Amino acid sequence: CRLREKRGETVAGYKIGCTSPIIQQQLGIDHPVFGRLFATERHDSGVELSTKQFADLAIEGELAVRLSEDVPSDCGDRDRILRCVNRVFPVIELHNHVLRSPNRAVSELIANNALHAGFVVPHLDLSLPLSDDLSLRITLNGDTAAEVTGFRWRDTVVEAIADLSSLLASHGLSLKADHFVLTGSLAELIPVSSETTVEVSTLNHGSVTATFDCLTSANG
Repeated sequence: CRLREKRGETVAGYKIGCTSPIIQQQLGIDHPVFGRLFATERHDSGVELSTKQFADLAIEGELAVRLSEDVPSDCGDRDRILRCVNRVFPVIELHNHVLRSPNRAVSELIANNALHAGFVVPHLDLSLPLSDDLSLRITLNGDTAAEVTGFRWRDTVVEAIADLSSLLASHGLSLKADHFVLTGSLAELIPVSSETTVEVSTLNHGSVTATFDCLTSANG
């Protein structure tokens, strides 16, 4: 991270990963980890990206938030956390799904920034969902790849930010106003090949899309 910052990149927020039992089982660990989000790897909905930009591309569909104020270090206060959130929206998280260790060592997962390789956000400036209950659907070329129904977004957001602020505090870091926070996948990690359009949608609260084609790239 320090090398990337010296190169001129800026940290735009953080992700908490490996929060679901499904993902933990896939990756062979039993606790969450965090990774950094870089401004250079943020993309707008509808982006066309090349699979050649990634190493074994895989995606997750999840909720993300944008913070309106700093989150106190190691904060576990539900009401305080919710006051810091002014936007909630679906997001596509991009991954370099490469784990070389035969035992899937946690040290490698942390060293490669928890597999994080970018994120795609909606065009619309979505505020907070009207209902606490949300459903999340992930489609590849129009076919449903995963669906999670009836979860409470406030519980998801509060738990993720509380765990993340605790993890960051142990490293002398904290969540700041305008940071993006990826709250963790509710479904499995999904591999993506070229010629694929991914959509992550929520019932009555927006959607986000990205198309992957080995002949195109973010830079044209």
